[in-house]
Amino acid sequence: MLQRTDRVCLAVPDAGKAAEDFAAIFDTLIVDVSLDKITNAVRTTLQWGQDQVELFEPQGDGPVADFLDGGHSGLFAGGFASADPEAVAARLQERGVTVHQQSTARFMVLPGELNGTGVVLTKTQEHDRIGLNDKIWQITYAVPDIKAAVANYSLLFGLEETFTNYYTSDNFGYEGAITWFDARVGGMLDSLEYLEPNDDSMAVARFVRRNGNGIYMASVETDDIPAIKQRVTSTGNGWQGTDFGGFIHPKRLHGLLLGLVTYESWNVRRPLPDQTNER
Repeated sequence: MLQRTDRVCLAVPDAGKAAEDFAAIFDTLIVDVSLDKITNAVRTTLQWGQDQVELFEPQGDGPVADFLDGGHSGLFAGGFASADPEAVAARLQERGVTVHQQSTARFMVLPGELNGTGVVLTKTQEHDRIGLNDKIWQITYAVPDIKAAVANYSLLFGLEETFTNYYTSDNFGYEGAITWFDARVGGMLDSLEYLEPNDDSMAVARFVRRNGNGIYMASVETDDIPAIKQRVTSTGNGWQGTDFGGFIHPKRLHGLLLGLVTYESWNVRRPLPDQTNER
């Protein structure tokens, strides 16, 4: 039922500063500023490649203020696009999840209503690419029990028949699983990833101890990694290079840990049905 990973939503104390920092690295563009009544926050929307970043600045008591006061990282919700977001919302409600309808084709689940993993559902649409990013391709959940999490979210989102591959990362200390929305040669990379820590000294384990379930990070695909790296490294710390691209530390992106890859580098690495993978 999900077709795309199309946005990330960050809880931030100062949306103006966050928007400036994203623009300095990615050339994002503000496309909307409006009051989000469900969260009691001003929602500033940035066009980020073909997808969007939503910055939620609290205007008083409410879910965003509670999230920030609880010491959580900035990732308040992950966004998914569907040809029929209303049907996805109805499926969630039928399974006991509270869903808030915000417009004809926009629905929201608050983090406290789904194990710390907020969700925004919108209708699939195409946007022109803005700035130094192509698109978001993955939302990553950190969880204490990976098999239970995959089963639960697959049921909620209608992904039971979608291909999920399991793997182990010795470098980063976790057991992982990725459910690919488009598991075919040449298909989109859009996916939902799960991490269960297996090394108490590593970052994923620290996140789970602090938050329980939560949205750990997101990843984008872009051919502009060298330019993005230069903008990060020329203005401070926070860049970590990898053999497939790199990471930007959450302190540089207001709570968002971001992975960067090119489509070509990651498409050849990912398994498809009847294959296995480690990374």
